[in-house]
Amino acid sequence: MPDLQPGPGRRATPLRVFAAPLLALLLGATAMPGLARDAVPDPWRIVGEILRQGGPPAPDRRRPRAAESKVEAAELWDAVLTRIIKHVAAGSDDAARRQRFLLVLLSGRHDGVALLASEAPVPEPLRALFVSSWERLAPELRHLAKDLDRQAAQSLRALIDAGDALQAAPALGEAFGLRVTPQALRELARLILPAGAGDPLAYDLALDPELRLLFGFGAPLPPAQPSPLLGASPPAGRAGGHWLMAAAHGAPVAVAPVIDLEAAALAQRLNNWLPTRSDLAEYLPAMRTLLQRTADATLQQRETAGRAIEPPFHGLYRHLVLATAWQESCWRQFVRRQGKVQPIQSGIGAVGLMQVYPRVWRGFYDVAGLHGDVGYNGRAGAEILHHYLRDYALARAEQPDAADVDDLARGTYAVYNGGPGHLTRFRQPKQRADLRQIDESFFQKYLAVKEGKELEVGKCLGGGDRRGGK
Repeated sequence: MPDLQPGPGRRATPLRVFAAPLLALLLGATAMPGLARDAVPDPWRIVGEILRQGGPPAPDRRRPRAAESKVEAAELWDAVLTRIIKHVAAGSDDAARRQRFLLVLLSGRHDGVALLASEAPVPEPLRALFVSSWERLAPELRHLAKDLDRQAAQSLRALIDAGDALQAAPALGEAFGLRVTPQALRELARLILPAGAGDPLAYDLALDPELRLLFGFGAPLPPAQPSPLLGASPPAGRAGGHWLMAAAHGAPVAVAPVIDLEAAALAQRLNNWLPTRSDLAEYLPAMRTLLQRTADATLQQRETAGRAIEPPFHGLYRHLVLATAWQESCWRQFVRRQGKVQPIQSGIGAVGLMQVYPRVWRGFYDVAGLHGDVGYNGRAGAEILHHYLRDYALARAEQPDAADVDDLARGTYAVYNGGPGHLTRFRQPKQRADLRQIDESFFQKYLAVKEGKELEVGKCLGGGDRRGGK
C-alpha cells in the first residue's frame, strides 16, 4: 500500500497561499458546532499542526489575480483531481472502491467538458469544478480513511478537512480570504503526495499506462497507425497503397492486447479511404466488418483481463458498438473540410469514429491515435462502451435479463454520451429536449442494428455530421 503521508521534508513546505486564513478557520472550528468532526484523532488539529510548521506567511501585497478561464480551470482541476485519485486508489486493493474513484474522476472530467460547452458565464470556474467533484470525492476519502491505520490515515484526514474548509469558505464569509486558487489546490494535493512527486497542476494528454492498469483497463491498446490522408489532399475516393500493418514503434510498457491482424489490415485500408456515395456499397460492409471484429476483440480482451460480460449480453454489446458508431459519426473517421482531410470533431473536442473525448479519457488513450487511426479510435470507443455496460448499466440493474436489454443499451449509451450521471436520463419524463432527442435518435439506430438493418447508416452520409461525445 502506498504511503499516504507527506514525503520526507514535506512539512518544511507550508501551505503558503492559504495557510493563515485556513489556519484561522480550522482553529476556530471548535467553536462552530456545524463544522465539528467526530473523527479520532481530531483531523482539524492535524491540519492546524501541518499549517503551523512554517509560521504565518508573508502578506501578499500583489493585485488579486483574475479568475482562471474556463479552459484553464478545467485543466488545472483535472490535473489535481487525477493526481489525488491515482494516489488514493493505489492505496486500496478493493476493486469496487477503485471503480468508485474512477467514477469520481470521469464525472469531474465530464464536468469540465460541460463547463467548456456552456456559453453561460461562470465567475469562478475553478471553484465550481472543485465543489462539484469534492462532493463526490470526500465521502470516498472518508471511507478509505476508516480502513487505514492511524498513521496512514493522518494526512488523508488532513486532506479531507482542508478540502472541506475550501468548500465551506463562501458560507463562512469573505473575511477569511479563502479562495480556490491554483496554489491552494497545489498545496491541497501536496498534503498526501510524496516529496518529489512533481507539480500537481501539471496537465498533459500523454498516454498513462499506470492509469489504465490501476482502473482495470489493462495494458495500452496496440499502437496506432495514423492515416496518410491527414495533412494531404487525397483523391475523393479510396486511396491506393499497401494495406499491410506497419511495424509497431516503441516498446510497450506492458504486454499489449493480442493484435487481430485481419482487423488491423482492414483498419489500414479504411484509413486510406474517404468514402463517396459512389463507393458506399463497398465501404459500408468493410466498416461493418471492422466494427464487428473490434467488438469481438474487445470482448475477448476484457475477458482475459478478468472483466468479462456474461455471454447473454454479448449480442447487446455488439449491437451497441455498431449503433454508437452510427450515432456518433455515420461510421466515418474523416471528412474533407476546406480542401483538407480531417478527423470528424465536435465543437468541444470529441473526435473520430466513436467521438471519444481526449479531455475525458486523457491518459487512457493515445490522442494522436484517436485522431488519426480509425482502428484505434474504434477500439477505444468499444472499450469505453464495454466499461459503461459492465460497470454501470449491468452493475446497477436489478437482476438484468433478456427482457430489459434494450433499457441496458439505452442506459449505456446515455452514460457514454453524457457521463456517469446520465445512466437513467432516458427514464426521466422532464428531460432536456436536446438530450431526449439524442436518446431517441440513438435508440432508433440501435433497433435498426438489432433487426439487421445496420447498413441503413448510409442514409445519414448525405447530411451534416452527427456528433455526440463521450
